Amino acid sequence: MIVQINSSPSEKPEWGLIELNGELIMPNDEGNKDLELGSLSFDDETPVMIVGSHELRGSIIKLKQPFAVLRKQKGSELDVEYEVIGMITKKVLFDQYPKSIMR
Repeated sequence: MIVQINSSPSEKPEWGLIELNGELIMPNDEGNKDLELGSLSFDDETPVMIVGSHELRGSIIKLKQPFAVLRKQKGSELDVEYEVIGMITKKVLFDQYPKSIMR
């Protein structure tokens, strides 16, 4: 999952990557195209994601090589151009077992 972190008019926006290890089992309902996954917050420098009744704690990792976020420009069939709309330099990694929480 790729999310925009911040934006400044003078430079390209910084984006982040969220990496979840494991399996997400989504409901079989086909009408959930805009389904909210969960909420992401930061406890000091530790990212915390709440998904349903589970709490995931992660870490922020700097990528060895940055990724560019591209937007395809429409043109003729043979003329294809891409615009760089952002850069990804960090990822939030959730690689620990989730903690069950009661609401």
